[in-house]
Amino acid sequence: TALETAGSDVEIHLGSRVHRIAQTDDHAELVLDNGEVHRFDAVVGADGIHSAVREHLFGADQPLFTGQVAFRSIVDTQRLAHLDLTPTTKWWGPDTASQIFTFLIHGGRELFVFATAREESWRHESWSVKGTQEELLAAYAKFHPEVQDILGGCELVLKTALYVREPMARWTLGRATLLGDACHPMLPFMAQGAAMGIEDAVVLARCLADAPDCASALQTYEALRKPRASQIQVASGKNDWLRHDNNADSVYGYDAWGTPLNPADQPCAV
Repeated sequence: TALETAGSDVEIHLGSRVHRIAQTDDHAELVLDNGEVHRFDAVVGADGIHSAVREHLFGADQPLFTGQVAFRSIVDTQRLAHLDLTPTTKWWGPDTASQIFTFLIHGGRELFVFATAREESWRHESWSVKGTQEELLAAYAKFHPEVQDILGGCELVLKTALYVREPMARWTLGRATLLGDACHPMLPFMAQGAAMGIEDAVVLARCLADAPDCASALQTYEALRKPRASQIQVASGKNDWLRHDNNADSVYGYDAWGTPLNPADQPCAV
């Protein structure tokens, strides 16, 4: 709704699959599966981890299975009234592959549970495949009793395999570029995937407003955003952020609206 309101003068076409991307010196073309051809000053592929735009521009990616799975569930906090729930808690296991992260949502009425464990046999990369409470409890049987109470309330459990993707060599080709998970999909251990996409969007908008032409704006956007997003992408894969150092200023102190639009002035992210 917010996007529709903000873009009230923009045409929205649902169910439009990209078949091919073509470019000339003065425009980019999207050729859809139904044969329609649309011309634009620039194309931004913000189409997620399995980005069709990325594949058309740079070829298919080859993600690597981490040997880890992630479980997700939501628990009604009334069932956990006997616990003193803090807004956000991270429970570390014996190594970085095993952890449980919980945080309150819906005004404290529910607790979101995100847990990872090592498991080599599960390879489904989907956020909608169901797991079971039994395997969740078994995976964390040696964790603290409070964790057992929380997991005991996880009736609906979703399970996904975790794949890591290396930072891309480039995001931009002529008048086409990528944004968010399309160019820097990352493991969820720093909870920065969506945040990086939002930062991308802000900086891209500023570049487009400031540059003399779209092509140069996209190049500046990539130069500004790629180092920071790539560093956080790599750090997320390591899953050791805040384990020994609680200084989060390099991540949360970034100002997408105020950062200089000069790549030479950009600080390191982490």
